[in-house]
Amino acid sequence: MTRLHCYAVFGERLASAIPLPELDEIPAGPAQWTVTESAQLPAMRDARVLGDDLLYDDVHARLHAHAEGHRIDVDDTGSFDISLDRKRISVQARPGAWDDFLRAHLTGRVLATTLFLDGMLPLHASAVITRDGVIGFLAPKGYGKSTLALALTAAGAWLVSDDTLAVDPARGLARPGVHGLRVNDDALGAVGIGDARMRTREGKHVVTELGAERIFARETPLAALYLLVPLEPTATAVDRSPLPPALAAISIVAHVKIGRMLGASEAPAMLARGAEVARRVPTFQLGVPRDLATLSATARTILAWHGTPEP
Repeated sequence: MTRLHCYAVFGERLASAIPLPELDEIPAGPAQWTVTESAQLPAMRDARVLGDDLLYDDVHARLHAHAEGHRIDVDDTGSFDISLDRKRISVQARPGAWDDFLRAHLTGRVLATTLFLDGMLPLHASAVITRDGVIGFLAPKGYGKSTLALALTAAGAWLVSDDTLAVDPARGLARPGVHGLRVNDDALGAVGIGDARMRTREGKHVVTELGAERIFARETPLAALYLLVPLEPTATAVDRSPLPPALAAISIVAHVKIGRMLGASEAPAMLARGAEVARRVPTFQLGVPRDLATLSATARTILAWHGTPEP
C-alpha cells in the first residue's frame, strides 16, 4: 500500500502519495483532500471546457467539468482529476514532466479550484500577518509578491501564504496556505538570508526554513489587501492610496488565482465574492520602488502602518 504523507495547507490536512516538501508535514489524521497517482485517468463523461489559461509560450491549463467532477489538464505537466465531493484528487503525470511543476500545479491551481468550488475566493497573492491581521499583496507573476513577503517576515511579520491566498468572503477571513516562498538569489541577499535548500526548475530558491515563530497556521481576519504597482528605482519610498469599493472589487476579481481557467460561467460568482471582500476589507494601491536596496525599508514602513505581531 502506498504511503500517504500528511501536510497542513489552507487550514486543512492534505494526505498525498506525492511528497510535497514545500508544505508543512503533520501527523496523520482525517484529511480534507487525498492525493493519489494514476497511470491513466478514466475518460471523462459529458465533459465541457469551462475555461482556458495560457501559462507561457503555447502551454495551456484547461478546466473541464464532467459527470464525475472536474479535471485540470496542463499541457506540459499532466492531468488532475477532482472528485465531485472535492475530497479526492487523482494525478496523471505526463512522461518527462518536471516534479516541481507538478507539485506547484497541485498546491496552486488544483487546490485553488477545490477552494473556489467550496465557496472560497483564492487570490493570486502572498500574505503575512501583522498586529492588525493578515495583509495580502496582489500582483501578476514577477511583480515581487514573494520577495516583499520574505522581507516582511525578516522584519518581524509571520508568513501566511505564498502565491495563493485563500479568503472566506462571507467572514473576511484568510487561511494559512503554502509556507514555501519562491524568490530569486538577489532577494535572499537583500534581506540577509542564506542559500535555501530547494530550487525550482526556473532557478528560484524555495525558502521553507523560516522557523515556527515566523509562520502563522490559523485562520485569521484579513486586515488589508494591497495591489502592487512597481515604481521607478528613483522613487525613494513606498506609497499607498485607498481604492474605492467598486474599483477594489474589480481589482480583486482580476487577481483570482484561476480566473481564466474558471471561465465565463463562474464570473458572476467571482464578482459577487470579490465585491463582498472589498466591502469588508480595505484595499489599497501600493507603489513599491523597484530597487532591492530599499526593500527592507519598505517592509519596515508597512509594519509601521500595521504593527508587528505579538509573540
